[in-house]
Amino acid sequence: MFSFVLPLAMVSILFVSCKKDKDNKPQQSSESTFKDPRDQKIYKLVTIFGQTWFAENLNYEMDGSSSCADDSCDKYGRLYTGPDAKMACPEGYHLPTDEEWRTLEHNLGMSDDDTAKVGVYETRGVSESIGMRLAKGGSSGFNAIILGNGTYFWSSDTQKDYWQYQYMRILHPNDSSVYRTFNGKPEKAKLCVRCLKN
Repeated sequence: MFSFVLPLAMVSILFVSCKKDKDNKPQQSSESTFKDPRDQKIYKLVTIFGQTWFAENLNYEMDGSSSCADDSCDKYGRLYTGPDAKMACPEGYHLPTDEEWRTLEHNLGMSDDDTAKVGVYETRGVSESIGMRLAKGGSSGFNAIILGNGTYFWSSDTQKDYWQYQYMRILHPNDSSVYRTFNGKPEKAKLCVRCLKN
């Protein structure tokens, strides 16, 4: 009798210890805050599979060169040119590289084939609903507020064949995709910034 009960108990323990969320992927690990010593603004943080991100857009005014997203800096953060975005994050944080964005997407379940896609018409991570999981209220905790026709985020590096083309990500309203593409005029275009811990 005892020999039958012990294996059954072991199976039950294994089943419980391997439980995952409804998306069959572990949830993000933690959330906290960071105070920017430059202007004392406080930002929510979220750690997603080892990467600690700002859980809201950066709202640091850089010598008057940044502007308010949708006319509300406090709610939506500020918009920065590509060169300014590379210098905007506080000490200890940085503008994420394209590879770091791809790591986030992969950790949330996006396939390697999808993370490698480039272009405004190339849908990525749709079957895993990555776009919705990154949006405000989504399961990742990233909490991206999607504005109007979409929200655009800078990446720090440029496309290797076109050095002036800076990588970016786009999230559209009610869209499960995360679009990965370039901006050909980063010195003029102004996009959102999410800082990533060093």
